[in-house]
Amino acid sequence: MTERYHDRLDVRTTLATGDVFSLFRRALGYLWPQRRLFAARAGLMVLIYALGLPLPWFLKILIDHGVMQQPIPPGGEGLLYPFFMTGFLDSVVGLDPLAVTLYALTTLAVVFLFVGYSGNTMLEANLAEGADVATRSENKISAGFSAAHGLVGLLDLCLAIRLSQRITHHVRGELFSRLSRQPLTSANLQRSGDAIFRVLHDAPSIAGICYALTLNPLAMVVSVGANLWVLTAVYGGVAPELVWIGLSAVGLTLLATSPLARWARRVSQASRASGSATTDEVEEGLKNVAAVQSLGGSDRQREQFAAASRESFRQSLLLVWVVNAVEWIAEHVHLVFATAGFWVIFAGIIRGELTLGDIPVVLRMYSLLYETSMQFGRIWIDQQDNAAAARRVFFSMDHEPEQSASRPATPLLPDSALSLRFEEVGFRYPDGRRALAGISFEACAGQTLAIVGPSGAGKTTLAQMIPKFLHPTDGRVTLNGVDLAELDTAALRRAVAYVFQEHQLLTDTVAANLRIAKPEATVAEMESVCRLAGALDFVRAMPEGFESRIGRGGGALSTGQKQRLSIARGLLRGAPILILDEPTAALDPETERALLDALSVTGRDRLTIVIAHRLSTIERADRIVYLDQGRVVEAGSPAELLAKPDGAYKRFVDLQLGASAA
Repeated sequence: MTERYHDRLDVRTTLATGDVFSLFRRALGYLWPQRRLFAARAGLMVLIYALGLPLPWFLKILIDHGVMQQPIPPGGEGLLYPFFMTGFLDSVVGLDPLAVTLYALTTLAVVFLFVGYSGNTMLEANLAEGADVATRSENKISAGFSAAHGLVGLLDLCLAIRLSQRITHHVRGELFSRLSRQPLTSANLQRSGDAIFRVLHDAPSIAGICYALTLNPLAMVVSVGANLWVLTAVYGGVAPELVWIGLSAVGLTLLATSPLARWARRVSQASRASGSATTDEVEEGLKNVAAVQSLGGSDRQREQFAAASRESFRQSLLLVWVVNAVEWIAEHVHLVFATAGFWVIFAGIIRGELTLGDIPVVLRMYSLLYETSMQFGRIWIDQQDNAAAARRVFFSMDHEPEQSASRPATPLLPDSALSLRFEEVGFRYPDGRRALAGISFEACAGQTLAIVGPSGAGKTTLAQMIPKFLHPTDGRVTLNGVDLAELDTAALRRAVAYVFQEHQLLTDTVAANLRIAKPEATVAEMESVCRLAGALDFVRAMPEGFESRIGRGGGALSTGQKQRLSIARGLLRGAPILILDEPTAALDPETERALLDALSVTGRDRLTIVIAHRLSTIERADRIVYLDQGRVVEAGSPAELLAKPDGAYKRFVDLQLGASAA
């Protein structure tokens, strides 16, 4: 798929037949955790078809022995009935036609109460839907059908819905977990609307594959097998052609529709990718609405959305066309076989080989064979849409997952012994741009390390290697002598609190945002860190204090308040390593001074790493690492670096002082 659908990572979307089979095998793996529910559903499905076998024979009894008043000999001898009807026939031997009719109707009523007209009815959970993949996916989330009505059908439908929901929930949870843990280099390339589309609208197709390749064929095999068995046993000597007509329909449907499989996959992929692009436009436009409005870009944004929406509708229309083309071929193939089947049935009645009572029996069996063979013949073609969706799901699950540890979670050494080392570290982005080269330095607990340098020097890239957001392409980073690549990622991140330059706040309450760092935090603990970060006064001034909502992304707060709340959250984490990316950029001098004093008091056993441009922040550091063009130019204490007449850091300071004086 081209980048016109915003895909920067998932660009190779072509699926060969072997790829489809691999996707199907992987999708079926999600059935195993639900094996008990699956077994219950399969058993109930077999029971429904078994209970449905006698239904048309009671109609034969009503017509032949009720309306036509034919006598019933003991054991039904000489009559065309299967063995499982012998018991009922024996119970009505010698009764008058009206009594036979009453018994047959009563039995039918009881069976209908439990299963309805099993096999020829369909109880579905589907709601109204559109032609696009997004609205159709909503039905797949709670997809379910039953070949029966009545009490058993309702139970079967509930089991079907529950199975669909559990499989989809499992896939969605796993997909969201993988997406939330993908490397930042990948996350920054793909837009979030695409990820939302994959979680909400692609994931439900896995359950569709599980049904289509297991329960649906099981139902078809049971239905066809049971009816062919009864048809052969009772009418094998009278109308054997019916058996061959039904079987031939299956083969010809597969032969006629299989060439459309690749086309169906390609169109479905385009429909889903264009739907993702539309979601991207909505997400981007609303997320950046302030910038769009302030720069007069509303008309352009609207045009971009309109173009994406039109393309999505166009691809959806193509998908509808393909589906209906397959439907047309299948219907017309079966029209020929249906005509032949009806000829056999009515010719037998005219010749006197069949009675009027045989009409509902044979018609029901043949309709089941016709419908089932049509469905069976379309299984492959119908699953091409699900295959396209499954490919998108599994691509996101597999694409550059975070590096796993080669050893189990290792407890860190006491804070006082903590040591962080960069050893000839380099980093190159996937597009080939080099951000860092030959970075080497050491920092220990109790220190405040300032990473300084001009914009684009690689400061944030360097800091993001510590919690393994990024991974070195050269050299290594060690913590207490252990390569970070060998440390469990979750355990490492519990030891690191990272406060980003761009404030990452939830659309929730103040307390909910703080408790991301420490879910069990008490109000007293939150008050303490907010006091240190200079946030307590404005939090207390809010209508509901810590339970006040802060708007979308903290929109109800000023930039400085967002920054102080983010710092308070980092302090609440209580981690032995605290990383602050431009922590005082939006703070006034008084608040900045109070914050830095608090950090110096509370950081005696903590390694604090600060990325900063402000001299007032940098001069508080114990050690400075000055970067330029991805390399360490100078390192040392503020006094040592200022003592170098032609040093890079001194030039940096002189420029700032000169700008301030001006």
